Amino acid sequence: MEFLTTVPLVWGKPVNIWLGIVLAVLLLFQIYLGIMMVRRGRMNLLKLHKINATLLLIVALLHAYYGIGIWFFNFGIK
Repeated sequence: MEFLTTVPLVWGKPVNIWLGIVLAVLLLFQIYLGIMMVRRGRMNLLKLHKINATLLLIVALLHAYYGIGIWFFNFGIK
């Protein structure tokens, strides 16, 4: 079960770094969709808003899992 306690490297950086960048982009896109729905009255974006929220939650949980593992449980980075 070593794969659960090992943080993989992607292009020389831990995947936790890349998940943080993706998380920031998804969060900005979620805010943009919300603004477009409220100001422009485009309620047809609601489905995309919900899909993005689900992706945001999944990426946030993975990012937190690796971050807490590195910080507190000494996950290896390979």
